[in-house]
Amino acid sequence: MKTKLSFLFGLLFALDGMAQDVYLKGNIVPAGGIQLSQTSSGQYAQQVTLDDSGVFLFSDKFVFFECPDQGYRSGNIRINGGSYQVTFSMSDKRWSFTAPIDDYRISAFGSSVCNGQGATGNKGYAYLYGEQLKERYASETSANPFYVSGISIGGNNTQNLLDRYDEMTRDHARYVIVGLSMGNEGIHESGNKQQTLNQFSTNMQTIIRRIKADGKVPVVMNNYTRGDFTLEDYSYIKQMNLLIHEWDVSSVNTLGAIDDGKGHWASGYQQDNAHPTTNGHKEFFYAMPPSLFDAIAAGKAQPVRDLTQAMTLSDGSVITFSGEGTVHPFTITVRFKGSMKGRLFTYRMATGGRQGFVDVDADGHLVYTTTTNRTIATTGTVKDDGWHYATLTHYYAQGRTLLYLDGEEAAQLQERISSKTQWVVGDEMTDTQRTLSELFFWRSALSPEEVQAVVSGKMLKSSLELYVPATVSLENKAMSLNSVTYSGVASAIRTPSVTRHHGDAFYGLSGHRLTQPQTGVVIQNGRKHLVH
Repeated sequence: MKTKLSFLFGLLFALDGMAQDVYLKGNIVPAGGIQLSQTSSGQYAQQVTLDDSGVFLFSDKFVFFECPDQGYRSGNIRINGGSYQVTFSMSDKRWSFTAPIDDYRISAFGSSVCNGQGATGNKGYAYLYGEQLKERYASETSANPFYVSGISIGGNNTQNLLDRYDEMTRDHARYVIVGLSMGNEGIHESGNKQQTLNQFSTNMQTIIRRIKADGKVPVVMNNYTRGDFTLEDYSYIKQMNLLIHEWDVSSVNTLGAIDDGKGHWASGYQQDNAHPTTNGHKEFFYAMPPSLFDAIAAGKAQPVRDLTQAMTLSDGSVITFSGEGTVHPFTITVRFKGSMKGRLFTYRMATGGRQGFVDVDADGHLVYTTTTNRTIATTGTVKDDGWHYATLTHYYAQGRTLLYLDGEEAAQLQERISSKTQWVVGDEMTDTQRTLSELFFWRSALSPEEVQAVVSGKMLKSSLELYVPATVSLENKAMSLNSVTYSGVASAIRTPSVTRHHGDAFYGLSGHRLTQPQTGVVIQNGRKHLVH
């Protein structure tokens, strides 16, 4: 018996060392498969190109290894198209797909919403964002040819992503969008919702640490709504999002993109209980800063609050900016002091000359006036000349705008604000004097809890496109390449200025020639110019 067993083992060993046909096959492999070359005894390798142009969903793409001589066929392996060095070991059936890290590839790693479910053709927010990135590069708005590679699967939760983490590494991307929500974690059904939140938080942070340890950069989509959430479920969703805001990672406020104020999809934006419509996916997409990955690639650090700076806006001095691309939901917050009657900030429509604005009235109340001249006002005032926070937040999908003073909701009204707007902070028409400390602009609405968190000193980073402490440079610290412009008299900048004249030409502090002389100071994207 021992002799027969020894013979069989020897035969198998001999067969293992002999050249045998090994193929890579699957629905993204050319018909007939790709035959691998034997590189040494029992070892096979081949450079291959996989074409997935005919298969859209990651869950539908597969390859497998086959050795007809041994009657062997591996299980299906999910992988996206691309060029790989493939290896296969006959002895233990181990395999690998290796490729250089693609510095412009962004893996969308998540569940069904990240996979586009609910949108026509599954072309959801991740797909739309990828198309925008391509357009930005083609138009030379961005210097980086970023693109999105989908590796999401419906029904996944945090444990599923940990279990199939290798599928993410096989995508060989530099960046990873992690798109999950506590809906799949079971928050609605849970008998211990705090435990469910803790599980989600712990697993998400593990995923983030692993991604960073692998030399990749994670971006987190935070929790969003669902059709069956209760107010209790909703409270846990908001608690989790407040934690995500403060993690050391860029993130996107999807809840503020499409929330109805009770944790459900805004009316008309629900495809089914767990998924938004195509337009719902667009709202998620609009909440993503267009230049987010440009900012990450440029090496920008995560923003940190700075309440120690201040500058005076007076005699018509203003700060202006516009959101990048299309803006639907938004929040603007200004930390200021000064009770003089006059304009605090304005938004202007791109066409038609319409504008909305927030004023300080004669009694120190904040008053918001819409483009159709409807008004809402705060009950509190700023008459004490202390520091105050003015916040205007807009839910585009729900058609609702809310005004806050120091974290306290003043009033709200129904409206839908056009996306093509310019913002003006300050009063360019009068000699009103006010002191500015911080300017925030998010591409998403903020919940009452989030507004209060800002007032309490928290840095809320999800969907933050502009964070500008009132320093001489007016540098945007948020993870975007957007910028603000300051226009006004030199006295508005408290740091001494320097002017350089060369004949009839005017030059900014950077040494660049100004094309047109202007009175006062102009600061754009952190660069100051002073002419007089």
